[in-house]
Amino acid sequence: MSDICVFVGPTRLEKDQDRIHFFAPAVLGSVFQAVLAGYKVICIIDGYFGNVPSVWHKEILFALKSGTAVCGASSMGALRAAELHAYGMIGFGWVYRAFRRGVLQDDDEVCVIHAVPELNFEPLSEAMVNIRRSLAGMRGRGLINRECEVRIASSLKDLHFSRRTLSAVRSAFEDEFGGSRGAAKFDLYESSRVDVKALDAVLMLNAVLSSPVACKNDGWKFPATDHWIKQFLAETDTIPPINRW
Repeated sequence: MSDICVFVGPTRLEKDQDRIHFFAPAVLGSVFQAVLAGYKVICIIDGYFGNVPSVWHKEILFALKSGTAVCGASSMGALRAAELHAYGMIGFGWVYRAFRRGVLQDDDEVCVIHAVPELNFEPLSEAMVNIRRSLAGMRGRGLINRECEVRIASSLKDLHFSRRTLSAVRSAFEDEFGGSRGAAKFDLYESSRVDVKALDAVLMLNAVLSSPVACKNDGWKFPATDHWIKQFLAETDTIPPINRW
């Protein structure tokens, strides 16, 4: 079985697995470069956005039509898999299903700020999807009720994703329950946090390692537009290389 290309950053994973080549979060051109490098299975977990052009849907379609299986989970990978499942991209996990079904719709649900590559992309804020799953877990154990869960989640959703830190979560609990009781509830939250992004990533990697992943690319034609040719074929020297961890 061939090696697997995985794009990951702030989503926490063990990175000493055989057959997996880990690369920094995907950007525009990353999947295209991985196809040129010969990978037949590409897994997208994390990706850059905002001040860096994000991985393009078109290059994923190019990979699929080239016979490469492209999978996604957790973060940018879940978003792209939900958007491109009809074309054969394969999604895994809770986050992917929530976006595909329309339960979640906003990209900021998976966004975090993180450290530089030299510090292993350490996450510096909390993903909203992780906050939601952690609060749901507390409700399931009878630690908070549904009304409290909704109010706390709503107050954190109102913040810019970069401000959803553990301190902000603590403040939300204190606003909901009062100072000392809120602090105690936050301690319970912190001790039982759910990292659904990491769980989804592990699910995907276990799946692609345990059995062959088939590429599904029937029923559509790849649109090789003039823009595609210019961006990815005529000016390949402008596409950033993919960097191994």
